[in-house]
Amino acid sequence: MTRKEYLKFTEGIYRATRGLIQLTPDQKLEFKPQEGLMTVAQVLKHVASALGSSLSMAMNNSWPEMSDEDMLPAADKLPKSTSAAEALQEIDQDWELLKQEIEKITDGEFTQDKINVPWMPFPMTIEEFMMQAMEHLSNHRMQLFIWLKLSGEALNTGHLYGMG
Repeated sequence: MTRKEYLKFTEGIYRATRGLIQLTPDQKLEFKPQEGLMTVAQVLKHVASALGSSLSMAMNNSWPEMSDEDMLPAADKLPKSTSAAEALQEIDQDWELLKQEIEKITDGEFTQDKINVPWMPFPMTIEEFMMQAMEHLSNHRMQLFIWLKLSGEALNTGHLYGMG
């Protein structure tokens, strides 16, 4: 997959996630389906830095230092967005960062250069890592969709895929 193909495919997931953020009422930010899970505000913060920040860390080998315990912190310890508007601004900045960082490498580097990701047991290509980052964003997009539906928002499958 070329960098352009990656961006084209990933843009649909980014736009659909952005659309769900736009539909998030600020009065629902503290909603969570049960104790021990992230709130809507925490999901917003999490999706807002899934792509560009990931590639930037990979390209600059600037992984945050964290213990094994910090790799998967308890939900109540995760940061949160203060508003849907803040999350929109952050996800847009992250998308721009992704485009900037991806321009700094060649297609060959994207598909062949190996990186060491602290939480992975083996080296992987930048492409493999970014496919995981895209999947991560998509999984949390689904989480946001479900949380919003459970909170009473009138959403349909079209909203999940950015067609609503």
